[in-house]
Amino acid sequence: MTDTGPWWAAGSVVALWVLRETWTALLARRKDRTETDANVDLLNGLIQRVKSLEESQAATTLKLTEEIKLRMTAQEEAHRLRLRIMSLEAAMRGVGAVIPPEDPVVSA
Repeated sequence: MTDTGPWWAAGSVVALWVLRETWTALLARRKDRTETDANVDLLNGLIQRVKSLEESQAATTLKLTEEIKLRMTAQEEAHRLRLRIMSLEAAMRGVGAVIPPEDPVVSA
């Protein structure tokens, strides 16, 4: 008998080792692929959420800008009306009318 085993035994061991490595690589690839798909789905969901939040923020900004414009217009109009009232009261006092003092403004 020789010191080495038969050639078919060595070939079987190598074949089993190659088969085991191949099987392990396939399972790892399947697992990596599943994780990759899950990460892609997660990223797509996050992208949609960010887009939704950006659209919501843009709509809110637009509403706030419009409200600011309306308030500024109302304040300008109120200021013009106060000036007109003051000039009319001055004209009425000039002709001798007695104007009672203004009631204090109650803020809401």
